Amino acid sequence: MRLAELWARGLARVMDAVRVNAVALEVREGVSLWHKRRRLGMGAVIAAGNVFLRLSRSRIRMFPSAKHWRDWELSSFALLHPGRTAEARGTHAVALEALPGERLDLLLARGRLTQAMVEAAARELHRAHGLRQPRASHPWSHGDAHLKNLLYDEAGQRAWLIDFETEHDAHLSADERHADDLFVFLLDLRGRTTREEALCLARAFLCAYVEPGVLDALRARLRPPRGLARALWMSRSHHLPEAELLEWLEDLRRGGDPGPCSRTPGAKVGGHAAESRTPDDSVRVGASDART
Repeated sequence: MRLAELWARGLARVMDAVRVNAVALEVREGVSLWHKRRRLGMGAVIAAGNVFLRLSRSRIRMFPSAKHWRDWELSSFALLHPGRTAEARGTHAVALEALPGERLDLLLARGRLTQAMVEAAARELHRAHGLRQPRASHPWSHGDAHLKNLLYDEAGQRAWLIDFETEHDAHLSADERHADDLFVFLLDLRGRTTREEALCLARAFLCAYVEPGVLDALRARLRPPRGLARALWMSRSHHLPEAELLEWLEDLRRGGDPGPCSRTPGAKVGGHAAESRTPDDSVRVGASDART
């Protein structure tokens, strides 16, 4: 393995472990707020991280400036969740109203994640992708839409996007930005569960995101990564062995009709209770695959 790739993999693991923001819950007048503050000394970490993100063709970057991060966090939260409290706390912190629901990664770890939940996540991403910041030249995108950054509220039967700490490269088209959000979700999903479970959930997720141009852009990305991109993709899939990562890309790219998923929409996935499916099943991505 080349020295540059070893360095990139090491940096990816460091980025997995380091959190640039400190988060604490506070209650004010009966309203729960998440208080997020940029940690001291994170400038060097973010600068190194952005070098890695650029060299690995990640399509995103973190905010070196705490003020710029604060402004993006506040404006994104207000755009997606109007009527909810979002306040600046100086130049290095924000206070955001706690949204209802549980993180998808925790639901999956507890064996409670269902097709209906990932469908709700896809619908929320589709809704958010149709929004635009004031004076922005392109529609909104998340930049890091993994399972930890999506909540599911069972009472309201809807998903919520949280944690707006990155932005997409300015040169990307809207379809490319939105496809990247889907791709990050799918890599994270596969890294957290078995191939069979991931296939079932990925199909439900993609069938609920009905936007042919975005799905075509996603399909264009499903090629084996080269160079430093391998380290990034393996990090995003929780260091999935390379052979399994390539297998997952093939699952997503393959054009054969896999047939209906064997689970019902409310079936739980995760843990030991999940039902097995044939490893030859695939998830179709593309304009003609948007609907079952």
